[in-house]
Amino acid sequence: MGADDKGKDKGADEEPQVDNPYVTRLETLKTNLVDELKELKKCLKTATQDVGGDGKTGKSWVGKTANKWHDEVQGNRGRMIRELDKLIPAVDAQIKELPPKVSASTARMMNKDMQYM
Repeated sequence: MGADDKGKDKGADEEPQVDNPYVTRLETLKTNLVDELKELKKCLKTATQDVGGDGKTGKSWVGKTANKWHDEVQGNRGRMIRELDKLIPAVDAQIKELPPKVSASTARMMNKDMQYM
C-alpha cells in the first residue's frame, strides 16, 4: 500500500451491483412456462378424450381405428407430459447457477447480448 492508498475505502471504486438480467429473463420464462404448460396439458387431455377410447369418451371419432389412435395418443401424451415437466426444473437449475447480482457494466453487456436472442 502506498501513501496515497491510506484511508481509501477498498470498495469505493467498485461498481454498484444490480439484478442479473439473465436471472430476470429466466424468471419471466419460468412464469410464462407455468401458464403455457398448464394450457398445453389441458389441450392434450381434451384431444385424447375426444377421440376413441373406451367408447364413452370418443366425441369426434369412434371405432376400432379411433381406439387404436386413442391408445397411441394417450401413450404419446404421457411421454410428452413427462418431458414437459422437465422444463421448469431445468430453468430453476439455470437460475441457481447464475449470480443474483452483477456489476452495472456487466448488466449492460448482458442486456446488449440479449437483444440478439
